[in-house]
Amino acid sequence: MVPRIVDPELIEQRLLELAYTSDVKITLHALAYYAPCSLEAAQQVLDRLTTEDRIQMEVEDDGTIVYHVPARQKLPPLPPQPMAQTRALVPAIDRSLAPVNRGASPAIAAVLAAIFPGAGHLYAGRYAAAILWFVAITAGYFLIVPGMIMQLASMFSAARATLLPPPRYHATT
Repeated sequence: MVPRIVDPELIEQRLLELAYTSDVKITLHALAYYAPCSLEAAQQVLDRLTTEDRIQMEVEDDGTIVYHVPARQKLPPLPPQPMAQTRALVPAIDRSLAPVNRGASPAIAAVLAAIFPGAGHLYAGRYAAAILWFVAITAGYFLIVPGMIMQLASMFSAARATLLPPPRYHATT
């Protein structure tokens, strides 16, 4: 699932990208899809820009509300940003989406994973990962050494899982 953008400035930037790199009609739903953000957040940005006369709103014959950017022209996409001098082996965690304090401790998750395969992920709220680690480690212990290696990997993964935002297991609107 793609994390949703909530920052109005980022949503506005995605609106400009949509306007200047495509011929798509700019609508509430198109912006919410492209940003990606909630319909409410997209509507707030569009309303603010309309109020500030930075974009114009038009209602089409079929009732569709379309927004127009003045002097809109299709531009080539921006070149990719240069990579940093050093490249991390593990991608950085987006802390803006993580809860401030979930109360989950990486140390406790690692200890639980050491005691019982999958328990650390269960503690972190990652139920599917808990089941998969339990099955994989149990199968690995039949071969002895791979099981121990997988248990260490599970401990690391459980500790890291406490630092990630909790997964959403239900449909959102």
